[in-house]
Amino acid sequence: MRIRQLWRTTTFRLTILYGLAYGLGTVALLGVVYWQSSVYLTQRVDRILDTEAQALARSPPQDLGRRIGEALALNGDQTNVFALFSATGGWIAGNLHALPPGLSVNGRPLEVSPTHAIPFNARLVARRLPTGEELVVGRDVNQLKEMREIIASALIWSGVSIMLVGLACGTALSIQPLRRLRILQAVGEDIAGGNLTRRMPTSNSHDELDMLAGTVNHMMGEVERLMSEVKGATETIAHDLRTPLTRARAQLHRIQQNPGREAEDLARVTAEIDEVLERFRALLRISELEARDRRTGFSPTDLAAIISQVVDLYQPLAEAQGRRLTMTAGRGAVVDADAKLLFEALSNLVDNAIKFSGDRGRVEIGLGEDPATPQIFVRDNGPGIPESERAMVLQRFYRGERDRLIPGSGLGLSIVAAIVRLHGFELVLQDARPGLRAVIRCRPRALNY
Repeated sequence: MRIRQLWRTTTFRLTILYGLAYGLGTVALLGVVYWQSSVYLTQRVDRILDTEAQALARSPPQDLGRRIGEALALNGDQTNVFALFSATGGWIAGNLHALPPGLSVNGRPLEVSPTHAIPFNARLVARRLPTGEELVVGRDVNQLKEMREIIASALIWSGVSIMLVGLACGTALSIQPLRRLRILQAVGEDIAGGNLTRRMPTSNSHDELDMLAGTVNHMMGEVERLMSEVKGATETIAHDLRTPLTRARAQLHRIQQNPGREAEDLARVTAEIDEVLERFRALLRISELEARDRRTGFSPTDLAAIISQVVDLYQPLAEAQGRRLTMTAGRGAVVDADAKLLFEALSNLVDNAIKFSGDRGRVEIGLGEDPATPQIFVRDNGPGIPESERAMVLQRFYRGERDRLIPGSGLGLSIVAAIVRLHGFELVLQDARPGLRAVIRCRPRALNY
């Protein structure tokens, strides 16, 4: 697996970025600890040296040499420095026989490396006495230097370790997503090659790749459905339109052979052509709805008002055909919808219910009781639709065997399904025992888009 491919993954780059930020933070923290500890310990040593120098400076001049000898005997000459020099720099007493270069009297302390005279790292201070002599006091600071080295080493190695761990974690976390991405690419290439039944694989992690795969799978399901409908529509058009066109051609041929029946046969030809045109108009209507460019017409719509309008329109038709159309009024509900399209969908459902309910049939249209989950239902007491055919009747041109003797194009429910999909609603066909109950489950305004 190439580093370039790993670097292109978001997981790897984010891990490296966070690791770098964490590493820099850790290094900065240890740096502050190092600086604060070093300053504190150095100042503590300086205060001890200053205190010892002041204590010796208060001694009588004639006893100072003896006091320096006693301090060396008490504290040890291998870890401490006590020395007395004349005003001209000559050695008088102590374990330091010459002033180190850079050590200023009454100035800042000086830290010196091990020498023949001082076999350890020492920190020295020099103070001028009232007699003009110079007093030097020092202390071993090997522990201070070792602590500095320990903190500096921790500072370096922690930064290096964090970067290495971050690099390793970034690589480990990126390998699996990169493998999954390759699988998704292979599936995408298969789909692009024409296999619309393939779907993107998902895992149990529910990460962003699974979210993307789910979206693509939903999209491919819609594409497959539309392609299937287009294929089925093409085949059905070729099959269903052949009959009326053949009849129209036969009528035109008879007119040619028998001019006396011209008016009657022309009416039949016109009816056949009107049937063909009606089917094409229904197909264009479905295509227009599935283009999803009608959302600009959405507005707050009262479902009870739409139902009342549909009942007013179809009441005379139902009475003329010996059917009874009733309305069940539920609690009012308002949804975001295109009122004209919703009216068209309900009109198709009521028209189908009246058509298939049979003599002395009953059709009921109403609104659900719960405004939080608004739904419209249309119920009839006709023969209904078998459960095995309820999904197929929503496809274009599909007509059950017992419905073929009843005039129709098989596109009414397809138009209803297209309108429902456009609104984001749900169309459910249920058994009314007897008859069919068609339910449109709507979304309340607060949840609509």
